[in-house]
Amino acid sequence: MDTEAAIATLRKVAISQLVGRHVGSDRLIQLGLDALLAGIDTPSLPRLAGLTRVEEPDAQELFVRVVAELGLIPDNLPALPVPRAWALVRWWAQLIVEGDVDVRTGGDYIYCYGWSAIPYTDSEPLRQLISSIVQCQDTTEAWAVWDADYATRVLDAEAKVVQEARDFIQGLPRHG
Repeated sequence: MDTEAAIATLRKVAISQLVGRHVGSDRLIQLGLDALLAGIDTPSLPRLAGLTRVEEPDAQELFVRVVAELGLIPDNLPALPVPRAWALVRWWAQLIVEGDVDVRTGGDYIYCYGWSAIPYTDSEPLRQLISSIVQCQDTTEAWAVWDADYATRVLDAEAKVVQEARDFIQGLPRHG
């Protein structure tokens, strides 16, 4: 695993935890070891990677430190659900635009964990991005062996999501 892939994997697991999914301590320790072997260096990473079975309860806290040391998730997210959802949606859209997360994964985060937490009456700035995310997902799933234009349609749909994410970030009013 190279450095870029290790960072992407650490970010993906950090986002999973951020949205409430549990990740086992054994997995976190393995991620730490993989990241260390990939050449990533933070003060807490060697400790995480070297935890023994007896020390597994320390993995969650050490993983949080590693993520903070690498700056993989935003600091100081709002505590209230709606402002927190807006902050996460802005961040996920930025990750899509910067290419730090693939379009489909970032789109899933925005759709499943952002859109669902924002009241419909307040979601107007997000609707165009959500529409392009859903269209991209539909395009990705509409595949047939004889479909010669499939790859082009998927790339076009992904490019539209990136553009809509960029437009969303530039025009989004601040909430919370």
